[in-house]
Amino acid sequence: MRQRLIHKTEPQSTLVKGVNMTGRSAAAVENSISLQSLLFDTTISKDDWTGGIKHHSKIFTNLLLNDQIEAFNQYLSAEFSADLYPSKSGLIDLDYRPILQDLLQTAILIEHSTIPPYLTALYSIKDGTNALASQIIRSVAVEEMLHLIMVCNVLNAIHIQPSVNKPQNYPTYPMKLPMNVDFYVGLETFSPNSIATFIAIESPTNPLVKAPKPGLMKVPQALVAKSVAVEENNFWTLENMKGFIMDNVHTIGEYYDVVFFYISVFQIAAYYKEHKVLPQNFEELNTGGIFTGNPEKQIRPEQYYGSGGKLHPVEALTGVIQVFQEIKGQGEGADDSIYDVDPSQFEEGAELAHYFRFKEVFHEHFYMGGNYEAFTDQDGMMPVITPPTGKPLPVDWSASYPMKPNPKVNDYAGNKELYAQGVEFNKTYRRLLDAIQSAVEGNHRELEKSIMYMYALKEQAVGLMKQPLDSQHNAGPTFEYTNL
Repeated sequence: MRQRLIHKTEPQSTLVKGVNMTGRSAAAVENSISLQSLLFDTTISKDDWTGGIKHHSKIFTNLLLNDQIEAFNQYLSAEFSADLYPSKSGLIDLDYRPILQDLLQTAILIEHSTIPPYLTALYSIKDGTNALASQIIRSVAVEEMLHLIMVCNVLNAIHIQPSVNKPQNYPTYPMKLPMNVDFYVGLETFSPNSIATFIAIESPTNPLVKAPKPGLMKVPQALVAKSVAVEENNFWTLENMKGFIMDNVHTIGEYYDVVFFYISVFQIAAYYKEHKVLPQNFEELNTGGIFTGNPEKQIRPEQYYGSGGKLHPVEALTGVIQVFQEIKGQGEGADDSIYDVDPSQFEEGAELAHYFRFKEVFHEHFYMGGNYEAFTDQDGMMPVITPPTGKPLPVDWSASYPMKPNPKVNDYAGNKELYAQGVEFNKTYRRLLDAIQSAVEGNHRELEKSIMYMYALKEQAVGLMKQPLDSQHNAGPTFEYTNL
């Protein structure tokens, strides 16, 4: 089992009713509606609903995604009265499957959207050059594929068939990630510009980095809804839930935080619908409820042939926690450190999160051996934008093929042979996604084919990149949907 990089600190006070949360002002706490009101009171305002999601989703993720189960139990019992039940709520009878299908399929699209750009940059590096940069990009691309498969596990756990190989599942470049971001992702050759885009993709949620003290957050007694609200509303709709994401979510980590909260919300509603009482602890919330999927469809570690990271099956909320910990830790760092969730051979025994791996390439230095005192505040925190200043990481930016950015197969229409090569590459990529699709439908042995397709992809991509397209650019892979 993987070891998470938890930095030990002095024991913190436990969650006690009536005491403010560590690091939060009394005013901020008093202005937050209770979790019970957020989920079940149809008279709250849209502003209260939005503020409640911001407040309680942070508590859920800070506690559960950091394995603070005892603190979460105290939080839940403080928020939910054992003898006060919601009299009515659209959330109780809401069909959660279309909503979670949309949100988790979007998560698959996010993961999928990163894979072709990373592979394109990797394939564009000329053989025999930039060995360290190639290793870093390859390691991230493999882990993104792992993330995609684990999100499929989450969908299967709640009895929703994942989809990865349909036309609507294909990213179209250039594109913005489906969040509140201001940059475009595209298919580009290995260059400072493409690596800068990768850094933007993997940006951490928190602006400062270093493992924080695991202080437990105090949540007050459940607050009643404001008496001035009289109009009844049900804000728990797909439109509103996605609207919250588009207005408030700026990083992939934040996206997973909010989706994790939404999953927990529907699990709470399912528990109440079955037991006619609100859950009082994590044990009650963990199993059953929305987790009605067939365990035989879960992709398990022994069936996955990739490297870099651990694949987690999902059969309860615990599995969702493990999946989201893995994805967030590999992307932006575990516990607000620069490190991934486990040590490995990478970077002399400590594997960095994706964001920091790409920063090493961009700045041509490793973090190891650097001196960051000038960037560190009195609490031992430094900005995530702090450049690595350790031993050199040699990069030859000129040793890549001058591929046309964001090419399309139609760009090759005037060259019959080149057009055929572009189509064949897309067929190979389609076969790779078909193998993954078959595997997440229960045919696990199909994953074995993915290794063969990955080798073929590189050979075909390099074959395209070696061919001039015009006076300035070469051809390249397009990663477009195609019929076989």
